[in-house]
Amino acid sequence: MSRRRNRRGAEQRQRLLVLLAKLLGAAGVLGLTAYYAYEVGFRVAQGETAALTDGLQKAEDRLKSQQADAEGDRSALGEANRQLTDLKAAYEQILPSDDIRDLTALLRLKLAAGMTPRRLALVIKSAETPRDCQALASRRLPVRVLRSKGAAGAVPLRFDEKVTLSAEEVEAGDGRPQGGGPLNALHVRFSGEGLRNADVVGALPIEYALDVQGIEYHFTVAAASAKGWVEVATEKCSFR
Repeated sequence: MSRRRNRRGAEQRQRLLVLLAKLLGAAGVLGLTAYYAYEVGFRVAQGETAALTDGLQKAEDRLKSQQADAEGDRSALGEANRQLTDLKAAYEQILPSDDIRDLTALLRLKLAAGMTPRRLALVIKSAETPRDCQALASRRLPVRVLRSKGAAGAVPLRFDEKVTLSAEEVEAGDGRPQGGGPLNALHVRFSGEGLRNADVVGALPIEYALDVQGIEYHFTVAAASAKGWVEVATEKCSFR
């Protein structure tokens, strides 16, 4: 009887040992699996972190490069604007005035008409500032009105028996006379002894100067209060 009990007890202890061994084996397997999973996860996470860090570093490098390029573009644009400003200032300094352009055009006309450069240079060198100027009395000049049957403008003005002025109305832009209102634009003809006639067309007041036998006459033709007339102010200057 006691042997049976001992045998049963031994069998139970053996079964417990086997069960414990199985449990320990299963725990070992689970532990190894968990460790392996941890190592794999850690290495994967470490690789992803390294890739993300590398990508972030590259993105930062690209951003810095783009910022440097943008700064260079801004500097280049600022330099280009400064150069443009300098060029404009230099151009304005060498740009001829209206008077110089008018004189250049006049010189070209004289050269085209056959006058030699030597003759033009002599005339320019001989030009002097007037030494004695005298204002003449202002006079009124009748204006020939277009399409008018009257004699208005038929009698020109003569100054010092050397210079003659006549004036006529200029048509409006649509080809019609300016009408009965104030005169705005005229065609004034200047003629002097030994000179070709000079026709000046423009808005009032009209200023013109011409040299007759060593006397320079300055004329200013302005509107008069009387309808169909203009006021002529004259100054003559002597070079001697």
